Amino acid sequence: MPRHLADYRRKRDFTQTQEPAGARRKADEQRDHGALHFVIQKHDATRLHYDFRLELDGTLKSWAVPKGPSLDPADKRLAVHVEDHPLDYADFEGHIPEGQYGGGDVIVWDRGTWRPHGDPRKAYRDGKLKFDLHGEKLHGAWALVRTHLHGTGRHPKEQWLLIKERDDQVRASSDYDVTQALPASVITGENVGAKPKAKADGRKAQRADPAQVQPPAGAVPGTLPKTLEPQLATLVDAPPRQGEWNYEVKFDGYRILARIDGNTVRLFSRNGRDWTAKLPRQARTLQALGLREAWLDGEVVVMGERGVPDFQALQNAFETAHAEHIAYYLFDIPFCNGMDLRGVPLRERRALLERILDAAPGNLDREAVLFSGTFHAAPEDLLSSACSMSLEGVIGKRADAPYRAGRSPAWIKLKCGQRQEFVIGGYSAPKGSRSGFGALLLGVYDDAGKLRYAGRVGTGFNETSCTLCTTS
Repeated sequence: MPRHLADYRRKRDFTQTQEPAGARRKADEQRDHGALHFVIQKHDATRLHYDFRLELDGTLKSWAVPKGPSLDPADKRLAVHVEDHPLDYADFEGHIPEGQYGGGDVIVWDRGTWRPHGDPRKAYRDGKLKFDLHGEKLHGAWALVRTHLHGTGRHPKEQWLLIKERDDQVRASSDYDVTQALPASVITGENVGAKPKAKADGRKAQRADPAQVQPPAGAVPGTLPKTLEPQLATLVDAPPRQGEWNYEVKFDGYRILARIDGNTVRLFSRNGRDWTAKLPRQARTLQALGLREAWLDGEVVVMGERGVPDFQALQNAFETAHAEHIAYYLFDIPFCNGMDLRGVPLRERRALLERILDAAPGNLDREAVLFSGTFHAAPEDLLSSACSMSLEGVIGKRADAPYRAGRSPAWIKLKCGQRQEFVIGGYSAPKGSRSGFGALLLGVYDDAGKLRYAGRVGTGFNETSCTLCTTS
């Protein structure tokens, strides 16, 4: 048995489940002239999802895809990397007993062979795997791209994106959904997930109610404020040597705070502007959480082709009304259901937020609203990795710190390179042969939050950009 299957076996009791233990057949990567096998299993567990599995190095590398594959390249489907499965799992259909890991019904939704573009092992390690599928339902070129973000749970899993590459197999999602058009097993013709699941006595299964999630110790009763000033991070040169710190990705996106008050959900920018109309998908998803009232803190991003947040792609999504590409990563919850959590340690606030998302309904749009996971590694290593992937950097937060408005030493940012964000306050008149403007007048916020003049910059612009700046 490959050592990679230790997690698979540890999670399962093979005296209770009919899933294969992984004792049969070795990989044969030379069969069919180098083609490897793939399978996609439709899995009606706690939430209906699709398990995408690629044969490599004697096991099935596996990803859970909540919405299933899409033939539209614009749909970058979340794919959560899970434990390797044995090769004979590709043939498994049946029922996993309730109470067992992944309890529910499984069918083989698609199967066939896949051919990697280049060295699949290196591509897998690098987090950008491109390949062709030759299945009964899926064909053509595809890509799996690691985002370097993590999901919820004590051991958060890597989040990848499953993307259809552009070729003659592409179909717009507005015209065709392959999971809806072809829902059944390629082996038996049966389907799963078509009806609500029920308990053994015939009653509808009950889920935890997010509105009843208990607040942590230290929470105090408090009226939901109309506005909320966010906590901001302080730029530092090196990570602190004392205290317990959590580290997250420094997103290249827009800071957004969400206010939930009954059936009303509003999303606000860091400066208090109402962005609800720009983020309808996120507003609907937050309403579906079932909270009576709350303030939530996070950042909206769009993942680029390399699987990292792409600020230009985010701006394009707003400008072209493609809000379906935007993901809202939540990282804090200052208020919840009549309780003021600002004095509660960060670790407890985040644990509550994670429980709320885990307890959400099974049909929640989990690509619209996600949890911003914590990385468990030395901050120097995290920063080095972030910089190598062209990320902005990392954010550090004291695990025992309260939530405080404004810039705080309890939140720090470690950036890649020596960059500084400026506010453009105006521009000077053009001189000589230049038209449009002469130089941009820049400002920067000091530690007290006051805007200070920082100087001017007149280089790095051509005639076209000068004209666009003054006419847009």
